Amino acid sequence: MNLDQQFDNLINQAPKYGVPAPIMQYGVVPVLKVYAQQLSHKKYYLRQTLENNLVLTVLGKQDNPDIEKKVVYAFPTVEDAVQFADSDIDKLEIVAQEISIGEILFQMFTLREVDSIIFLDTPQDYKQSKEIYCDKLQQAIQENLKMLLDTNKSPNSTIA
Repeated sequence: MNLDQQFDNLINQAPKYGVPAPIMQYGVVPVLKVYAQQLSHKKYYLRQTLENNLVLTVLGKQDNPDIEKKVVYAFPTVEDAVQFADSDIDKLEIVAQEISIGEILFQMFTLREVDSIIFLDTPQDYKQSKEIYCDKLQQAIQENLKMLLDTNKSPNSTIA
């Protein structure tokens, strides 16, 4: 499924998530598209528990262990997701779930306990990655919605 199809699906499903379709179409999707176009793949594999919870990895700095962040890794292949070394997790309780980039980015808008998602571009190469911070994505969407609402205050507006 290409990016336009992914975002059309999000717009069509927006009411299911409690978001009016015009808000999704004009306020959320344009921001998600900008982020999606920076990534190498149209879908990624996220590691999840058998209860469908995302697997979080806590990263810290060796020189300052008090500073840490919680990340989710997005893998280009199912093999990378399954083989990723994480000593804290029982491999038998982890599954790799294929998720479209549009859906991942939309979910990032609602994630509160995750600081960022690290998108790995090249199979078996964990050094080539792009990190998207949830708070920056959320802020960009909120700014776009505010701008959209400020410019569409007329009663005849599609958004109003």
